[in-house]
Amino acid sequence: DRDDVISGTSVTFSDHDHEIILDAVVGDDRSVTFSDRDDVISDRSVTFSDCGDEIILDKVSCEEIIVNGVSWKDELSESHDAEGNANSVKEVDETAAAMETAEVRETHKEAEEKVAATKPSAAEAKEQELKKAAEKIKVFAYGGLYDEMTEALDRDKDKVLLGIITTSVEELLDDEAYMRTESKTYHSELTPISIQYSGPDAHYNEVDYYKNHSHEMESFCERLFNVDRLNPIVYSDKIETRNRMLNLLGEAHQDEGYPEVTSDSPSSTVSQKAARFRTMRVADTGGLTAYKHALNVQGADAVPDGLSLLRIVREPLGTPYNWVLFKPSKEELIIEDGGSGGVMELANVLHRDYNDQVLFGLARVSFANDFGLSQFWCALEWKGENASGVKALKSYTESLAPMADRIGDRSFTLSNSSAMDLSPQIVVDFVKKSCNKNMTVQALEHAHEMEQKAIEEYWDKLEAKEKAKRDALNAEKLKREEDERKARLKIRASKLADAKDIRETRNKKWSKMNAPELLEDLGKRDLSGWVLLQVDLDK
Repeated sequence: DRDDVISGTSVTFSDHDHEIILDAVVGDDRSVTFSDRDDVISDRSVTFSDCGDEIILDKVSCEEIIVNGVSWKDELSESHDAEGNANSVKEVDETAAAMETAEVRETHKEAEEKVAATKPSAAEAKEQELKKAAEKIKVFAYGGLYDEMTEALDRDKDKVLLGIITTSVEELLDDEAYMRTESKTYHSELTPISIQYSGPDAHYNEVDYYKNHSHEMESFCERLFNVDRLNPIVYSDKIETRNRMLNLLGEAHQDEGYPEVTSDSPSSTVSQKAARFRTMRVADTGGLTAYKHALNVQGADAVPDGLSLLRIVREPLGTPYNWVLFKPSKEELIIEDGGSGGVMELANVLHRDYNDQVLFGLARVSFANDFGLSQFWCALEWKGENASGVKALKSYTESLAPMADRIGDRSFTLSNSSAMDLSPQIVVDFVKKSCNKNMTVQALEHAHEMEQKAIEEYWDKLEAKEKAKRDALNAEKLKREEDERKARLKIRASKLADAKDIRETRNKKWSKMNAPELLEDLGKRDLSGWVLLQVDLDK
């Protein structure tokens, strides 16, 4: 084909990197003709193959086929020398081996072609598999809702069945549980679940068969549903199985088991605050003043401002405060603190909390005797021992006059030095000296007791008022919740009613289907439903 040479005594055939030398053919009546594929030597046909290094010579008048070299039969062997004879023997062996390989290949190829011709397509294979399953797996019962399935299972206690149900959280909950559940989007999503049921009266042979073949049955159903897993659950009873299904659905959506349920009667912010009003009394404030405790419990919006608190302190029976402290200011009254424990509490708070500050204040001092209450107002100009420096001194001196004007009249004034060692007797002495009134410590203590009783009554009235407000809010809240409950249940009932009509139509269609067809239709998951399957053990 490429550079074949005819010499006087031999013919050389070049096939890529291999050369095959054929002895010259003897006889004038024999000629050699070369072509691309089929080379002919007279009446002997010689075919040279291009594949690899294999060259095949068709059978000539001799009995043998010569491959990968030529060894002519006895009629030509006389022209060969000894070396040619040896090479010919080797070449005959190689020819036989190659021919055997070719025949095996041809046989395998013919076998593969026959198998391919008889092998069904993927669609035909599926159809055969479904047909085989339809003969073995029978539909026992079918329906729409979980409760219907449990009724069917409870009726037949001698059966062993495999159930497939597509359902949602929303459909598994009854009305009460549905109303206690916080609504989530996935609650209406349908999820397939397999139910393994062995009735208490079922025969043990049937139970064993299902145990041994449950995996392949579920795999078959999974293929029809086009899902990786059907979430198997062993049926125990209606309530327990329902709870396990809800738990499984909750885990599938990364909830903590069951769907989140809100409290039946959550405590409102108002009720929490009202429940703590009583702790604002002097004896129960945990070291805080009445103002600071009220600020923590009620918030800044609920406590009085500076002018209002000053007005309470100035009232003869003002409750619940009887002293107030203000920050130094030239323009307004800024509350720092306030309390219900009288001037003695004021002195203790100053030493404990404000020994490094400049403050101004007013306290109501009361005395009780046979003629009733006598009341005096004690002003305070305070610069703590640790309030040193130019800034503190400047704040004190610049605010002294403006704060005195804003606080107003007073019976006497306590400076920081006189407040250092304040006691009931010192208070009595200040009143005698400044107001020319003969008062006693006993009268001061008696008035304090009366004032605390009035403060207790104030808190009682406040709590009653807050309770009435809370009850009204709760009643309004309960009415609103009941209206929302009725609206949700109405929507739920409407959805279930619409789905019921669709299921009845679907049940008529299912009545004409075999098991694979019914499973494929249920696997569309456009509507909740269930099917119970039974295996015919005789097939």
